[in-house]
Amino acid sequence: MSEELSSTVVATDDSPSLSTGRPAYVRAAVSMPNGTTVVRTLDAGQSVGAVGWLEIESSAVCGTDITMYRAGLASPTVLGHHVVGTITSLDPGHAEAWGVIVGDRVALEEYLPCLRPECCACRTGCYRMCPETDLWSGRRRVGLISAAQGSGLYGGNAEFMQLTANSILHKLPDELDSNLAAWTQPFANAIDWTIDAGGARSGSTVVVIGPGYHGIAAVAAARAADAERIVVIGLPEDSGRLEIAEAMGATPVVSKDGNLTELILRSTGGLGADVILDTVGLGAVAVSAAAGSLRKFGRLVVGGLGSAPLCDLDLASLVRGANAIVGVRGRSPQAVARSVDILASGRSGLDIVSTVGIALEEIDAVFAAVAEGRGPTSPHLVVRPRLGVGAHQLQRRDI
Repeated sequence: MSEELSSTVVATDDSPSLSTGRPAYVRAAVSMPNGTTVVRTLDAGQSVGAVGWLEIESSAVCGTDITMYRAGLASPTVLGHHVVGTITSLDPGHAEAWGVIVGDRVALEEYLPCLRPECCACRTGCYRMCPETDLWSGRRRVGLISAAQGSGLYGGNAEFMQLTANSILHKLPDELDSNLAAWTQPFANAIDWTIDAGGARSGSTVVVIGPGYHGIAAVAAARAADAERIVVIGLPEDSGRLEIAEAMGATPVVSKDGNLTELILRSTGGLGADVILDTVGLGAVAVSAAAGSLRKFGRLVVGGLGSAPLCDLDLASLVRGANAIVGVRGRSPQAVARSVDILASGRSGLDIVSTVGIALEEIDAVFAAVAEGRGPTSPHLVVRPRLGVGAHQLQRRDI
């Protein structure tokens, strides 16, 4: 079994015997195709293929959630794919295969790969590219499966969700702060994009375009790589988030419809960048800027498609600089392990970022506000199903 598949196992029993702790009825926020969310009580007894149950501690809100919510979901769905929780029941075979027990705290990956031997992606250990879990094809993912199927409890915006044979999970230290634990997946993405794909290392200059959820996580990843200079570029309306980036040790830069190449060169003292990470999808603008501001062997990492993914490419500049343009999606399990280690060590710097806790009843209003650009300053929005009605709160750390 490959390293990427080491945390998964194929079920051998369609009706596993679960230990105590299986829920009966579960409160869940069901997001509707019309762009609203309602809180409903779902019957966990209707589950299909459950090998265990997870009591949800947190479900961090990702930009993908808002994008899909705004575009219109195909069917009612319990969203939430950056999930942390505690195992309350688990089939003994899967407990042994996963190396966890009831009571363990884990972070889930959103992928639900097929794990079939004839699947090239699963067979070669790259389960995140399995066609069944691919975001643009099969879409079998945590937080994307219709609430009309089985229990409907497939996402993190609920008190409990079911675990299946192809769930991917990572054990978390019990002492890891809840707010930091909610950063596990976005920080793992940032590690994969900034360090693994981007090549950031000690002494590097890293430029992050966009101070959002993943942009702030990328600042933490660049810190972890011991980058010498970190620059974060945002718009005037991003001033609050740029202040967060600055508090984490980055240089904030406001873009006012200026030339991005000149902006990068000016903010790096004319030396240019080793890594440019585009988290917002600037398309041709980012490619053009990279051609004029990347250092030798530098990399442009594209983490957002935006509305114009097609653009002209200056091949001559690419060759002269021995540069690379890399598209990124998700993260490797190794990046998740590194994320957990760095978060637990207290070295990420993400502890200074305010956490906005959201009750299930508040998801409708908060999602609508974020979709309209009226969301909180902090990019770290976390659904906490156990918060009471009206408990929306800003859990602020000093910055």
